Amino acid sequence: MEQEKQNLPHKRRVRYQGTHPRKFEEKYKEHNPQKYADTVEKVIRKGSTPAGMHLPICVQEILDFLQIQPGQKGLDATLGYGGHTRKMLECLQGQGHLYGLDVDPIEIVRTKDRLREAGFGEDIFTAIQENFADIGQIGAQYGPFDLWALAC
Repeated sequence: MEQEKQNLPHKRRVRYQGTHPRKFEEKYKEHNPQKYADTVEKVIRKGSTPAGMHLPICVQEILDFLQIQPGQKGLDATLGYGGHTRKMLECLQGQGHLYGLDVDPIEIVRTKDRLREAGFGEDIFTAIQENFADIGQIGAQYGPFDLWALAC
């Protein structure tokens, strides 16, 4: 096994012009955040968001404002990456239902999968591919709602 490793040619990471990578494809640390956890932590500590990651902001403030209780029915009109939605679902404690809106057909599937992997299935969460400009129709079809999150 050790001899097989020695026979393989060393593969260098992609080099870029200048002193800093300009394109996400050139950034090697961001493609493997587990390997470079100390770098990711350092970037977050200084108040920045590492490339390729999403960190929801003001989560606790939003949860404090909404006062979500188990059993409620709610609408998150700005689903996006699902960071706030996940925390709102946790507040429901498996009771109630949350609907999330996103117009992006690719990201809504990814977010739905992320939330399903976190344990939030169709029994508690429904993703709707729709623009929040049609919120009146959505409210008529799926409502009434106990809580509305319009700008997370």
